[in-house]
Amino acid sequence: MLVYPYYVFFQVGAFLVGLFCYSKVKYTHYKYFIPFLLFIACYEIGSLYDLFAIDHKNLWITNIVMTISFLFYGFFLLNIIKTPVFKKWIKGGILLSIFCTLTDVFLIQGFWNLATFAILLQLGVLIMTTCLYFYELLNYTQETLRIVRLAPFWLNTGLLFYCLLYFLFFSVFTYMAYSRSHEYWLLCDIVPNIANILLYSFLMITFLCCRKTTSPIRTMQ
Repeated sequence: MLVYPYYVFFQVGAFLVGLFCYSKVKYTHYKYFIPFLLFIACYEIGSLYDLFAIDHKNLWITNIVMTISFLFYGFFLLNIIKTPVFKKWIKGGILLSIFCTLTDVFLIQGFWNLATFAILLQLGVLIMTTCLYFYELLNYTQETLRIVRLAPFWLNTGLLFYCLLYFLFFSVFTYMAYSRSHEYWLLCDIVPNIANILLYSFLMITFLCCRKTTSPIRTMQ
């Protein structure tokens, strides 16, 4: 390992900030982030100590955790999106991703290998979803907003950066993994750090900005 996974501290930090802000988030859907972040932190810490390794491989647990994360963020953002036609697109993307994930894991790349095809599709669906949120925010808001105080804005921004970085990384993952180049090992250390630090830093801001309000976005039929 060339670079220590400092992002674990940010994951734990986001969990602690969520607990600190629990009085604000307990009446919102953001309360579900607290057990989710605890689950993610346990997975990351366990992976650091090879607690999930079977025959010196832990890619199987990575497939499971990334799929769970995809479903969590996908359905969470589905509640934020208000436009019915956008909701249909997102639901279709989620269902397609699950079908392709099962196909990839059990029929193509195998359970013990990293399901890069499925992961790319999952990341693509999340990128599309965050873009639909920003499109709604720009075109269908009913009032002037101070986005620096808007919790969904920070969540979607952090998730967009995270997904874009990982999408670019997994796009060349198979080629670089077989090449065993120095650049491959460097990217394996740097990309997770940057992507996760961005995501969980923005998630901390999300918790701090969280408040129970009505949606400022009107729907487009």
